[in-house]
Amino acid sequence: MVNNRRKIGTQKYLAYLLLFLLLYVLQSTPGMLGVLGVRPVLLIPAAVTLAMYEGEFTGGLFGALAGMLCDLGAFSFYGLYSILLLCCTVAGGLLVIHLMRRTLRVAMLLTLGTAALCGLLRFYFDYGLWGYAGISRLFWEQSVPTAIYTTVVTPLFFYLFQRSTRYFAEKIST
Repeated sequence: MVNNRRKIGTQKYLAYLLLFLLLYVLQSTPGMLGVLGVRPVLLIPAAVTLAMYEGEFTGGLFGALAGMLCDLGAFSFYGLYSILLLCCTVAGGLLVIHLMRRTLRVAMLLTLGTAALCGLLRFYFDYGLWGYAGISRLFWEQSVPTAIYTTVVTPLFFYLFQRSTRYFAEKIST
């Protein structure tokens, strides 16, 4: 029984790892999923909803992985996404364990908060800190729509991780 549990756990985390790599490729492909020049950061809702289903430890590890992958694609301060997604996914996992229910509304709120925080800090370190002229327009036309578009794709990951959690729980129980 223990060997079966370990084998299924390995399959589950390997599937999650491959999913995150696929999402990184999708969000890094130029022109893919773009609407009016805005593309979602697919790894944010994936990490947040995974933390909601798997808990704070696993969510934090995959949040850090998602952050590292986001940092690879961003041409800015390296490590920003890694630290932010690690902290946000651990906090989200703990909130769902102790205070909130695991619902789509909570997932979308946590994703919106995480995407807004990541977008705001990235904007600040890339543009705001340097005091460029006319940067408020860039904030309202890029950062805010990106956070909203990232939040809109959250239901896809919420239901994906809901089904995968059930699937692997059933495999372990048999």
